[in-house]
Amino acid sequence: MKRVVKLFAIALLVLMASSCTKSLKDIKITSCKVTSISPRGLAAFDATVDLGVDNPSVQFALSKMNAVVKMDGTPCLYVTADDVTVAPRTEQVYALILHGTMDEGFNPFSLLTLINSPDLEPVTIDVSYHGALKSGLGKDFEYKDLPLKDLLSGI
Repeated sequence: MKRVVKLFAIALLVLMASSCTKSLKDIKITSCKVTSISPRGLAAFDATVDLGVDNPSVQFALSKMNAVVKMDGTPCLYVTADDVTVAPRTEQVYALILHGTMDEGFNPFSLLTLINSPDLEPVTIDVSYHGALKSGLGKDFEYKDLPLKDLLSGI
C-alpha cells in the first residue's frame, strides 16, 4: 500500500511540475517604461522602470538581479535591481527599482554615438538572477552577450 501511495505522489509531482513548466513559458513582458531616473553623483543613478507582466502561472520571485551593459564588448554600466514578486494568474504592472554605476574606464560621451545610430547594434547585456517559486524552490539563471536590440524588440 505504501508503495502505491509513493508512486501516486511521484506521478502527481511530475504532473504538477510539467504543468507549471508549460505555463511558466507562457509568461510575457507586455510593456516596459522608464518612469524616473535620479542621478547619484557623476557616475551612478537610481531608476524606476514600470514593467508589465502577464503571468498565467504561479507566483514567483526574482532576486539577486544583476546586469552588465557592454558597448562593443567593453563593460560600460553595472546595474542591480531590487527583488520583485510576481502575483499568480494576473496581468499587472510592477515597479522595478534599478541601481546603476558607470564603469570607471567608460567614456560616457561614447553613448552619443547611439543618437546617430539608434539600432543599438553594439550594445549587449549580461544578466543573472535567482528565480524562486512561492514554495521556495528556485534556480539561478545567467545569460551572456544578449543583444539589447533583440531584448527590446520583444516588448
